[in-house]
Amino acid sequence: MGRCDSTNASIGIKILLYDLISQMNDTNIDIIKNMLYTGCIEDDNDCYNEVYQSICEDVDNVNLKEHLLRECSKVPYSTQVDVNDRYLLDRYLLVPIKNIISTQRWGYNREGTNSNSRPLDFDLSVNTEEYKDITNYTIVFFITQHAA
Repeated sequence: MGRCDSTNASIGIKILLYDLISQMNDTNIDIIKNMLYTGCIEDDNDCYNEVYQSICEDVDNVNLKEHLLRECSKVPYSTQVDVNDRYLLDRYLLVPIKNIISTQRWGYNREGTNSNSRPLDFDLSVNTEEYKDITNYTIVFFITQHAA
């Protein structure tokens, strides 16, 4: 079957990873945990998401905040991340709230252009009520690309 490259354009939350993790408490741990697992690090081919995903794997709720603060404040340990770059805690997390458009590309080592469209008949507003206990974020439009 080959690989799948997918691209999504979304409206969502942009928040400094440190700001999100430091707000974690017993009241909001479920929403923050969901944000951590559905979001991705804003990077431009810098391999921060690979490091981030390895940190977030198989962590229990009891030690999640301490684990994330400790591991994300280390020098990135991926060989593909420049050690002179910023720590993960200094990177932004992008969390999709509303998907606008998606496209996928299947195959082996495909080259070329892929596209998709939709009419301008959608509402750009987003409901942020579930994030009312989270501070220091902005609502943004963003694109994510994923290859598997």
